[in-house]
Amino acid sequence: MATAKRAAMTADVLRMLAHLNPRLWPLVEPRVPPHPVHEMVMGVRAAEAGEVGLNPQPLPPLQQDALWHAVRDMSVAVAEATIAASLAGRKPAEVVREVGDDICPEPPKMPWPKKWPVPPQLQQRLLVDPQHVSPAVQATAALVFQSYAQRTTDKPLSTAFTDLADRLLERALKTANHSA
Repeated sequence: MATAKRAAMTADVLRMLAHLNPRLWPLVEPRVPPHPVHEMVMGVRAAEAGEVGLNPQPLPPLQQDALWHAVRDMSVAVAEATIAASLAGRKPAEVVREVGDDICPEPPKMPWPKKWPVPPQLQQRLLVDPQHVSPAVQATAALVFQSYAQRTTDKPLSTAFTDLADRLLERALKTANHSA
């Protein structure tokens, strides 16, 4: 994959994650100071014209953080359960395939494992902004699973986590691109 495509994909993933963690917005869409030439052409400064920057954060930061933590905690719990199941003799790919089916549904279904309680923040956010929240949940979970894949030395576990992370990221990008 070309470097430009990877960079674009990284920016897309950060944009998705910023919907759950607003502290990422400055990385995704940094504020650019007004250019003097633009001010002269327009004749009026944006601030004087009453323009206000849009805040992409519809919920207060504490609720945003709670949702981000819930997604991360669910992903960690799934990864740890997969490790435990592997130790008990189950194939890791079987375990993550079931969870992947739950977290990678066709929209508008909720991207959450059926066997885990759904956080109220997720239900609320999906009602308000499903086209951004679902990909953000999937991208966040993908990063957690990829982290596990890179840190485990067990080949079947690493492969299962990598495959799930790739599947989640592919679904997140597909959903985000369809809503754009």
